[in-house]
Amino acid sequence: MATKKYWRNVIKGPFFKDLEPGMAGTSIWAHHNEYKSGNTLGYHCVNSLYQALEPHSHPFHETFAFLGSDPMNVSDLHGAEIKISLGEEKEEQIITSAAVVTIPPGLMHCPLIIKPGKTPVIFLEISSTGEYSSNMDEKILEMLRNPPEPPAE
Repeated sequence: MATKKYWRNVIKGPFFKDLEPGMAGTSIWAHHNEYKSGNTLGYHCVNSLYQALEPHSHPFHETFAFLGSDPMNVSDLHGAEIKISLGEEKEEQIITSAAVVTIPPGLMHCPLIIKPGKTPVIFLEISSTGEYSSNMDEKILEMLRNPPEPPAE
């Protein structure tokens, strides 16, 4: 069989995995330019209260997407409520339907609080950088850079 021209554009890992409190199943992310695309990504399925409380900023653009987990209607968050604070003044935004939050370089953000409704909320994070960094506490950053190994199944 002939080699396909774009086979290198389909990358099947690595993904870093972690079982975080409030997540349904395993979160996956790639924060170290694993895909050679100059972007980082994270996928989380939130099924109980999730809180990222420490306000911080990044030297790159970050995008958060909040989607419903019903594949027939991703706009419906089924009663979920998402609160995110933006800016130095911590202006709170309340989200109750599918939304994208754009966070330009340097914009302080968080706390982020996700209270799911009847079904989980899909939380995607996409950053326009090959290497995730922020002005967060170094202990938190170290965990993001070197996630713990998931428990043996």
